[in-house]
Parts: sequence; structure tokens; C-alpha cells
Amino acid sequence: MRVVIVASAVAMAVIPLPQALVETVYSRGTYPVIRQLVTGLTSLTSLVLFDLLLVGGVVTLLAWWMWRLTRAPRGGRSRVLASLTAQTLVCAAALYLVFLGVWGLNYRRESLAARLGYTASRVTDPVLETLTVAAIEKLNRLYDATQERAWPRLDELPVRAGAAFERVQLRLGVSPAMAGLVPKRSLLTPYFRRAGIDGMVDPFFLQVLVNDTVLPFERPFVTVHEWAHVAGFAHEAEANFVAWLTCLEGEASMRYSAWSFLVPRLLAALPDEAQQRLGAALGPGPRADFAAVRARLSRTIPVVQRNARRLNDRYLKANRVASGVASYGEVLQLAVGTDLGRRQWSEEVGLE
Repeated sequence: MRVVIVASAVAMAVIPLPQALVETVYSRGTYPVIRQLVTGLTSLTSLVLFDLLLVGGVVTLLAWWMWRLTRAPRGGRSRVLASLTAQTLVCAAALYLVFLGVWGLNYRRESLAARLGYTASRVTDPVLETLTVAAIEKLNRLYDATQERAWPRLDELPVRAGAAFERVQLRLGVSPAMAGLVPKRSLLTPYFRRAGIDGMVDPFFLQVLVNDTVLPFERPFVTVHEWAHVAGFAHEAEANFVAWLTCLEGEASMRYSAWSFLVPRLLAALPDEAQQRLGAALGPGPRADFAAVRARLSRTIPVVQRNARRLNDRYLKANRVASGVASYGEVLQLAVGTDLGRRQWSEEVGLE
């Protein structure tokens, strides 16, 4: 049985599965059932189960190793060490198979870009410049519209954004659509702060963990991004796209969160001269908000942030995301290069 577990894990790690098969059998077939079952159970507790798994797993593993090594007969420690290594490998392989079954196979589904008919020729500098001008104008107007409103707390977001999230899921073929989940505060939050991580999805219990130091106007987008992962959009660009679409269907504060995410990425995709020229059109409010984000991120610890980024890059590449952490910025391909993205621009700012 141990050999079967390890062999199965190795096979799943190295053998490419047909994306159409994963899409049909897993992402649209098995996974929605798993998601409903797991989120239905984990929503019954306020505990962050990933914390229990992480802490309990590490403590149990260390105690197990120490107990076995201290009880090893004289001259037999190397044999016990080899046995422990093999048993730990089996546990790691089993955990990897659980990860794939509960959520991880969504990395191998058909890309949203392919399903939405992405066309690379649509994403050009002139188009991006035109869209950036319109997005900045919209952002400036939305800033003024949000000044008399309170920003939603994390625990209010399932009510404030949940209906829009369900509509977007149905538009993208997710059925049944999942409801918004209340974000939780993890024991990892101090690490999140120092590493510059805004949030994550626990891939075993499908709970949403959000860094509670994200700024009020960042909360809606960050939270919906994590919801999108639970809905089955594992790729970071796709989760960003779902969050953008969802927030644009909400109230002014939600739409401001959407554009405050996208505008810096639009600017970053342009040549330096255009960045400076168009960036000058930002109003003092959005400019102050972007400065606040930079100030928040400046409180990270560089070595922790670099290592977290490197670890995330390796994790994404190991899960078939070839561009690694660069995939976060690929949201522009979906927002600009697909019919759905362009329709959203037309509805929001009146541009084709």
C-alpha cells in the first residue's frame, strides 16, 4: 500500500492529464460536490483548520521522530532513520494526493483564456493606453463617491459582495455557484504581514484566510480573489479576473476596489513615458491610497518577502503554472483580450 501511495503521487505529479478531461470530470463534475461538502462542514466552525493541520502536523512529526530515535536500539539508529524517512515520504505523498483531490487538480483544467476566446492581438499599447485613461477617470470619480460610505468589514463581505459573486460564477459556467465565505484570521497572519501576502485559500479545508492589515479599499478585491480560488479558479490571473468582474457589479466601494487593483497594473504594462504622463492624471485621493499600499508593503521584511515569493513561484510552477508568480499580472490578458472583458469595459466606462 505504501508503494502504491508513493507511486500514485509521483505519477500524478509528472504525468500530464488532458485538460479537457480534468475540466469535464473534475472541475465541472467532482469538484463542485467536494467543494459544497467541504465548505458546508468547515463553515460550521470558527476554527482555522489549516492552523490545526499545520501546527498539529509539525508537532506530531517532530514528536514521532524524536520518540522513534530515542527508543532506537544501539547500533540500529540508522535503520530507524531510514524507516522514518520512508514513512514521512509516504505521509507527504498521501497529503499531496489529498491536495489534488480536494482542490489542486483545478490547476490542470482548461484555461479561462481559452474558454473565453482570448485574442492576443487585442492587447496592444494603444489599446492599453486608451483603457488606462478611462480607468483613471473612473477611479477618480469613484473615490469621490466613496467618501460618504463606510468600507465593508471582512465579515460583511459575504452579504455585500456575495450576490454579485454568484452572478459572475454562473456567467463563467460554475454551477452550482458557491456563496461568499467569511474570511478568517490565521496564526499565519504575522507571517503574512512580514511576507507581503494579502491572503490565501487553505487547499485542504477550503477556508479563506485574509491578512487583516490589508487596507479597507483592498478588502473587497482581496477577499473575492480568494473566493474565486475556492470556486475552482486556481490560476492567479483567473482569480484576479473573477474578482474584478465581481467588484464591478457591486456598489461604489466595490468598484473602487476593482479599479484600484487594475489601474496600477495597466500603468505598469505601458512604456515609461506613458506611465508618467497618464499617472499624473490620478487624483489626490487615489494617489494617497496607492501611497498607503506602498507604505503597508514597506513594512514587510525583505528576506521574508523574497523567500515567500520564491516559494510561491516554485509552488505555482510545480502545479503547471509556467509563469509562476508572474501569472498574477496576466489578468490584463483576460480583462482586455476577451469578449467578456471588453464588454465589461463597455458597460463600465463606455469604451469598446
